[in-house]
Amino acid sequence: MRAVAGRDPRLRPYRAAAWAFYFAAIAVAVGLFVTSVARNLKGRPRRPAEAGSLATRAALRVCMDDLDDLYREQNQQAWALGAHFEGAAPLERWTDWAPRWEQRLDDLADRCRLDVDTGEWADERRILAAARDAQLALHRAYSAQVNRFAQEQGDLARAAAEAMQHARAAARAARAEP
Repeated sequence: MRAVAGRDPRLRPYRAAAWAFYFAAIAVAVGLFVTSVARNLKGRPRRPAEAGSLATRAALRVCMDDLDDLYREQNQQAWALGAHFEGAAPLERWTDWAPRWEQRLDDLADRCRLDVDTGEWADERRILAAARDAQLALHRAYSAQVNRFAQEQGDLARAAAEAMQHARAAARAARAEP
């Protein structure tokens, strides 16, 4: 049995430099990853709300109607989710729709100055902002459930959709035979 040669002490500075480079590279990679996740969670930067108020009570009503429309649309999408389960990615419709809906809600908040606490109609805007926040909380809960379902039962949903497609094809073929 041969003895293993010891490390050459002349190469010690190079080994130390290699380890330092290795740990620095890992630190940079982890830093970039954390920064990317933080930016993604933070979302797009919002422009600061303009100081001032809504011009008229009619503008406040329009804001309420738009908020109500977004609420209705969100509930329709959530209930219609089960009806659109065909294809390889049955929950893709929700994941495509959800960010656009959030963007429209942010745009409404900017346009209606829901985050401005001063000026005319401040109490009404505060109430609308509370309704917006409640809708956003509900939206996040819906999205969490959709994502959880996709992770845990996505294979079952795809298998059921595929089985239904095969059954429909078989039924059509049976009807077509004389």
